[in-house]
Amino acid sequence: MLTAIVWALSATFDVSELAYRWTRNSERYQLDELPVTMFVLAAGCAWFAWRRYRESQRELLRRRAAEEEAERLLADNRRLASERIEAQEAERRHLARELHDELGQYLNAIALDAGRIRDLSADREPEIHRTSLAVMQSASFVYRQIGGMIRKLRPIGLDELGLPSAMEHCVEGWRERLPDASFKLTVDGDFDGFTDALNITLYRFVQEALTNVSKFARESSVEIYLVRAPLDGERGGEIVVTVADDGPGADLSKPRAGLGLVGMRERVEALGGEFHVASEPGRGFLLCARVPPHVGLPEHSVPSVPIEPDEPKSS
Repeated sequence: MLTAIVWALSATFDVSELAYRWTRNSERYQLDELPVTMFVLAAGCAWFAWRRYRESQRELLRRRAAEEEAERLLADNRRLASERIEAQEAERRHLARELHDELGQYLNAIALDAGRIRDLSADREPEIHRTSLAVMQSASFVYRQIGGMIRKLRPIGLDELGLPSAMEHCVEGWRERLPDASFKLTVDGDFDGFTDALNITLYRFVQEALTNVSKFARESSVEIYLVRAPLDGERGGEIVVTVADDGPGADLSKPRAGLGLVGMRERVEALGGEFHVASEPGRGFLLCARVPPHVGLPEHSVPSVPIEPDEPKSS
């Protein structure tokens, strides 16, 4: 269209004739050859611009393909991390079941047999009586150790009572271990019907955060918030868990020797969530995880596992 307009204007005003009259006195400078030269220059610039345009289009296509490939690899990485965590939790669940069903039952039988020996030898064989008491004490000790192992493998109450109750039990356990620290747990929202992967991720997040408190802030005030946004709100059911303390804090610019934060980040990001850390020396420590709601949709869950063996009973 621009070319047609230029041609019409040139034909109307006789541009070539005007140019000839203006340049005929400068024939010795060959100014009348400029139109052809400028045409070639314009054609060359147009070709160069077209080539750059095509190269930029190819570069955009390559970049878009690379971004899609990166997104695909990131999604695969998250899927593999999620499968690894699920496999790890499944193995822990299996070990908890085996400890309870197999080893626990045999220890219970040992305790009962030792109690029977104790009763039969109370008056006749003092040495056997003392030995049976020692066996019962050993069996009780092993039972307690197994109970502690099962609690680490599978959180108490998570399958039967849900995430909030399991959190309360976890915090109560840390209150007993750290009497100089104060703990405040706030739960807001509906946490029923979530997948096992989401429940265990949120629980392990709080568990690891409180483990850090026990290492670096044993006399601090700790606040734990577990919040789920309303389904019709701006975040549409997003789950947010925060653990903050007013302990000595840390300089995050320096490398840390432990792998606890790395494990937290892997678990949260495997579910498509966000993991944030904030701390300064002398200003406490803050850990925050934001998990999208779609990972909490119900699924077919694995049957619940007894998580704590019964205390051996003597006859």
